Amino acid sequence: MASIEEAKEIIKSTDISTVINFYHPITRKGGNYEGICPFHGDTQPSLKVNDNKGIYKCFACGAAGDAIKFVQDKLNVDFVESIKDIANNLGITVEETKKKNPKFDMALRVLQATSKIYKKVANDVNPANFTKFLKDRNLNEESVTNFQIGYAPGNNALTSYLSTIPSKDKEFAIKTAKEIGLIRDNRHGQGHYDFYRDRVVFPIWDHSGKVRGFSSRAVLPDQKPKYLNSGESFIFDKGNILYGFNLAKPHIRETDSVIIVEGNMDAVTLHQFGFKNSVATMGVALSQGSIKLLSNMTKNIYLGMDSDPAGLKAMTRINEDFLAAGITPKFIDFSPEKDPDDFLNKIGRLELVKRIEDAPTFIDYLIEQAIPNPIPDSTDRKLDILNSVFAIIKPITSMLLANEKAVKAAKTLGLKSTNEDIIQEFKNFIEKSTKPQQFKKPQTQKVPVAQTQPDEFNDYEFENPYAGYDEENVLPHMEHEVLPSTKLDRAERNLLSTLITHPECITHNLIVEILDLIQHFEVKRIVQWLKKIYLEIDEAEYQLFVKEKMQESLPKEIVEVLQQSLNSYSNIKLDSKVVDKMLNDLILKLKVNSLRNERDLLKLKQKNSITDEESLEVLNEIQKVEEKLLELRNK
Repeated sequence: MASIEEAKEIIKSTDISTVINFYHPITRKGGNYEGICPFHGDTQPSLKVNDNKGIYKCFACGAAGDAIKFVQDKLNVDFVESIKDIANNLGITVEETKKKNPKFDMALRVLQATSKIYKKVANDVNPANFTKFLKDRNLNEESVTNFQIGYAPGNNALTSYLSTIPSKDKEFAIKTAKEIGLIRDNRHGQGHYDFYRDRVVFPIWDHSGKVRGFSSRAVLPDQKPKYLNSGESFIFDKGNILYGFNLAKPHIRETDSVIIVEGNMDAVTLHQFGFKNSVATMGVALSQGSIKLLSNMTKNIYLGMDSDPAGLKAMTRINEDFLAAGITPKFIDFSPEKDPDDFLNKIGRLELVKRIEDAPTFIDYLIEQAIPNPIPDSTDRKLDILNSVFAIIKPITSMLLANEKAVKAAKTLGLKSTNEDIIQEFKNFIEKSTKPQQFKKPQTQKVPVAQTQPDEFNDYEFENPYAGYDEENVLPHMEHEVLPSTKLDRAERNLLSTLITHPECITHNLIVEILDLIQHFEVKRIVQWLKKIYLEIDEAEYQLFVKEKMQESLPKEIVEVLQQSLNSYSNIKLDSKVVDKMLNDLILKLKVNSLRNERDLLKLKQKNSITDEESLEVLNEIQKVEEKLLELRNK
């Protein structure tokens, strides 16, 4: 949430072409933009927009001004209303008050002072651990300066600084620093200690260049966790922040492209090697505000996140968001390395330039991964693969491009159907996957069903997420689309109970991973709700908010869990180590539950296999799931 003044500063730091594009079409011409002027009966592009100067001017009627003035005149609203409307398009919530928010202002001051302390320690003290980190990661002085990389010492330097603040502001500053997670109370309630100690620290700026939080990296042996970052608070909403955007903005405009990565070091290293149009997500997703912001700056989006399963999953989600905005992102392949940091330091800049030039669309990359080499002989198997391609291109159904890719995939697989038949089959797939399904009795078993090892996680009973759906329609596509679970299994019951009883857990970094593992729609919705409101309400109001939530139309078993958990609620906070252990245990159980669901669905698919070949292929998939379960058992 931002005040009118803060929103105004963010708008001023945003390219004027981005803002105007929300309200009126303009096109790039050279280094500037132009369009038909909306303020008179223009018949040719008389409106000129200059991002460097932050102004627009019509050379026919003389209309001119900045972004806010454009919206005022276009919508016929006053100054404040125009700011609110622009902020809404940028994904910013404007605080409904004309007064300055003292707490917000104090938080900004404390964050700025903290950044200066860490930078001063790095420059003046030059700790050996800091120097070693820079050398090991091949970071030069320019990168350290540009990104203001600092070092948090182990002597509680921030706590000491706060104690020297004049008495009229000291108590307020300390309280604010605690609330935004920079310091914590000592266990016995006497005094405070710094949250970041003996760590390399990266300040995180908002789009206007103000420090909103920190990301840190461990440098001592056996120091845990490896990464320690600011939790969400009234001052820090990581979903609406792109790391390095304030530095990348002019280069995104200059190159008409942006590279999206997922880690601070990836963004820093890319900038160091000359790819200064790079930004990093602050999690595994982009907010709709960030999607809008980047979409209006450039149509050339490059996804360069880690090549591990989590990175590919994140890119798939981001890709779909951009597709919905009418943009088809491209994919940067860093193999054999995992990320751009390793790639640049081991392989080099020139090869990355080449890969960016040759980058396929992310959709093409997914299709290539879906089609095996060699292509199987079985027509049934080819049709299964084609269905998987249909699932990939489903987000661009309205585009002609989808039909072209469907036909091309079919030809690559060697299917001899006509183009018209393939396109019709794709339309049938879309209809089947979007319309409600009705339950049918399972078919009689046709082939031997896989016999798997007994599961050692006996206290987590399998709940079939496909209960109540037509198996014939679900089975061909279940590898690509997971329907929401309708029953509350034990793992998700325990998760919901834990988070309601100990809501402080919701601020932990592991919550993002947990949200990805939740299959029950209502559980996920409640966890997202709790994540959003917990840091915005007074602790004394927490139980009241949960009780109000229980008044909504929720499944009976969900309400029971909420009530039982609320009865066990205590405002005594758990130790951070206890929270770490508890959430990691919950993640393990959710993963086990997910794998068991996957395994049982595969058993169901094998049971309904028509050919022995198909049955054996599914059996192979079941064995892979069993191996993953075995790995979890051994953890």
